Amino acid sequence: MGDLKQRMGEKSSLSIRMLFKIFKRMDEDGSGKLDIEDFRWGLLDLGVTISKEESLELLKLFDTNGDGLVDFDEFLKKIRVSKI
Repeated sequence: MGDLKQRMGEKSSLSIRMLFKIFKRMDEDGSGKLDIEDFRWGLLDLGVTISKEESLELLKLFDTNGDGLVDFDEFLKKIRVSKI
């Protein structure tokens, strides 16, 4: 999980604008939410090697409202605040 932050840059250097660009790149259908496939393939595109099972577990950590999707607010909070 630390590999994710390393690939995106150090937590302190991640601007909201840069995180939004990363999120939009992962959001292939433009829905404003990442499903498991968006999430996994987005991580793979960032160079984070992750299995489908690992990506599902990670998605659950990001999905704070439990709807099975990650919106930008959830994404932002986990990247900027948590110690993943």
